[in-house]
Amino acid sequence: MLEVQLGLTAPRVAHAVRVSSYAAKLRAALATAPDLFFAQSLTLDPWATAASLLDWRDELIAGGWSGSHIGAARLDAFAVAEEAGPPLAPGIGDRTRTLCEAVKVRAGLPLASIELVEPRDLLPPLWQRLIDKLEGSGVEISHAPACATSANDLGHVQAFLADGSPSTLTGDGSFAIVHADTALAAAEAAAEWLSHCSEAELHGTVIVSADGDTALLDRALQARGLPALGLSASSPWRGALQVLPLAFAASWGPFNAKAMLDLLMLPRPPIARRAARKLAYALSREPGTGGPAWLAAWGNIESDLAERMSTEPQEKRDAKLAAWRQWTSGELYQRHEGMPAEAAKSIASRVAQWALETNAGNADPLLLTLVGAAQALVQAIDVLNIEMLSPLLLGRMTDQVLADGAQNPNHVATSGGLRAVRHPGAVWGDAKNVLWWDFNGPGERVSSSPWTAAEVAALKANGCEIESPAAITARIGWSNANAVHRAGERVILFSPALSAGEETTSHPLAHQLNPLTTPAKDIIQWPAEQLLHGPSHELAGRGILREAITPNLLPAQRPRWSLPASVIAKLEDRVESATSLEHLADCHMRWLLLDVLRLSGGRVAEIPGTSQLLGNLAHELANRVFPPGPVPDPEAVFSQANDLFDELLSAIATPLQQPEYAGELASARVKVPAALAQLARLLQAMDVTVIGTEIERARTFVDGPDVKGRIDMLIEHPAHGTGVIDLKWSRSAKTRRNELAEGRSIQLVTYGAIANSNSTTPAPGAFYMLNQRQLIGLSGSFLAEESVESDHSLPDTWSNLASTWQAWRDLAREGIAVATGADGAEAHIPADLPIEPGTEPCRYCELTALCRVGVEAN
Repeated sequence: MLEVQLGLTAPRVAHAVRVSSYAAKLRAALATAPDLFFAQSLTLDPWATAASLLDWRDELIAGGWSGSHIGAARLDAFAVAEEAGPPLAPGIGDRTRTLCEAVKVRAGLPLASIELVEPRDLLPPLWQRLIDKLEGSGVEISHAPACATSANDLGHVQAFLADGSPSTLTGDGSFAIVHADTALAAAEAAAEWLSHCSEAELHGTVIVSADGDTALLDRALQARGLPALGLSASSPWRGALQVLPLAFAASWGPFNAKAMLDLLMLPRPPIARRAARKLAYALSREPGTGGPAWLAAWGNIESDLAERMSTEPQEKRDAKLAAWRQWTSGELYQRHEGMPAEAAKSIASRVAQWALETNAGNADPLLLTLVGAAQALVQAIDVLNIEMLSPLLLGRMTDQVLADGAQNPNHVATSGGLRAVRHPGAVWGDAKNVLWWDFNGPGERVSSSPWTAAEVAALKANGCEIESPAAITARIGWSNANAVHRAGERVILFSPALSAGEETTSHPLAHQLNPLTTPAKDIIQWPAEQLLHGPSHELAGRGILREAITPNLLPAQRPRWSLPASVIAKLEDRVESATSLEHLADCHMRWLLLDVLRLSGGRVAEIPGTSQLLGNLAHELANRVFPPGPVPDPEAVFSQANDLFDELLSAIATPLQQPEYAGELASARVKVPAALAQLARLLQAMDVTVIGTEIERARTFVDGPDVKGRIDMLIEHPAHGTGVIDLKWSRSAKTRRNELAEGRSIQLVTYGAIANSNSTTPAPGAFYMLNQRQLIGLSGSFLAEESVESDHSLPDTWSNLASTWQAWRDLAREGIAVATGADGAEAHIPADLPIEPGTEPCRYCELTALCRVGVEAN
């Protein structure tokens, strides 16, 4: 207000720009004096060093430092920096000192009086000087009147905080501490107490929320028809704000599929949601930007855009596609080289432009915060004046511009009598009731002073007064006590033991009150959990009545479920796959939910695990190095697989290029080409030819299901005919051996059954374990390098599978579903089932919460 009245306003700059400017000044200072104390630190981490030293410099300015040399080495280094490099935008200390000088020479001010809430001697020295200057200019300075105290427990507490007067609390309800195991229980207790207040009492009640977030308490208040307080803590992790750091994370090489997926899965992604979903799905299948899934996704996006913008000019469609590609397939920069400053500015500008266009004049607080942060980053990069930015430096700068974050725009206050403040010192008027929500430690902290005693003395001798930690502590202590002193009738402190899953600590005010509260803890402390027991309670002088409700019982685990007609209708004309038949053999319910009803776990896409990525990579390499025809030379297979490895790695398995997977990648570079070369040797020894890889097949069986699938490799033997090889990447071959021995190799026999449309029996098959370089098949099979003994041939397994499918299908047609992992399921499983459910059908199932197998009984 005074700056406006005195004509001292100027454009404000973001703190990140000031840090950047000070980093430039520090570099300029080192150019003239390379031995300054911060030289090595500035080289290793220029941003963090500049940010810390700027805080120190601002503290000196606030204390009255003139910027000149005073004979102390570290302090004189700041004087060198002050004179070097570009000018520094003023901080709050610079502005206040300028204001002090302007007030001193001004005869009169359009300001009559100021009422101080805090005691004058507790203000920081700079603000005390400003108040003195204003008083000297004729402004009346007064203090907010103290509140009257009473003879009840609250009065005793207020007296104790004021002068340490000892007294005995009687538990009259004017002062209470509510202890709770969780913040949720504390919120329930606070809301219950407030719900028993009259409208007049609500208007006289103030809630102190020191962490600045009342979301949990507001939900409890609104459930009882009370107004929401609407306080929301600022956070840099809110959806739209993450576009900026993710845009940079996706621009570093090697391509970071996880960062790109996170960018595409944001609530408001930087490209159209339909396009983002298609690309996210492609990344979840093949994490890379050159594989078939990625290219197919872009083909679908282009077709979809052409259909939606059919009346628009081609140039407009091309421009939109180009913008989307810039977000998802832009240039990558290597971390060891850094990112050019111009490229970083381009990315930040693109984010700002997207946020502006998305905002479209709607004043969305998140998007506008993002615009400001991105523009501040561009300005900071300009001021920093460094050509190549390291990942560390760019990350620090991005964190700085987003440090203030943004509040939740959807969390707003509603009309009502309750008031809430974020700081206990903000209660400056009388309040009937003060409820201190989240009364936990550590409270407001005091930063340790960077100055030595000798430096403080040198500064004081030169007119610079650095506020001591003791003075700051005294001001914080006054603020904490102020909330108690301002209460007229009642203070309730709510202290949960757990908040957001973390164990809490005691508030400093609680420690201060210990001599008074510990002897009376049995009469002033109140456990919030007792609300769950009994209909009536007494809290802080008010009776709380609660009415018990009859809880609804959760669905119980049961083995047999009834199917509606709509589900039964979906059984007609079904086409099974090897995976769906595996589901069916393990659990009837899982097959119905996942494969018949196509129930999905959700829209959240995720990057495949290491084993799946290596398996996908090995499959695609096999597809490239084994063309139809004679088996290629093993050495040629090895060489070609080596040559194609990095190309396919970048196209479909880029997460393996991240540093955390360096060991797995190094191992795979050796194992995968060697495994394919070994497969070529085995096939050559068998005297077979390759019919093809990744071959689509479909077949209708008279006494079995309609099946389709993709076979990893089909081969032809002159005497034995067609054979199937199923490629697997896993840590152990034990599971596949057991499947063959037990007659449960469902995938292999399914591929064998659809390999030849004219054959009445499944083609022979074997598993090739890439990690172990073993070709495993049943004893007697021409494909088996390692034989497994079994009482079940592949034709037997297929016959059993077809009969099992028919039995389960018929049961579903009758309207019955069986959860085979549930207790008592044996009584509902069809008799003489050829392939019985697995011994642990629920071990890897994601549906156990639905059939209640994985839910504990209450």
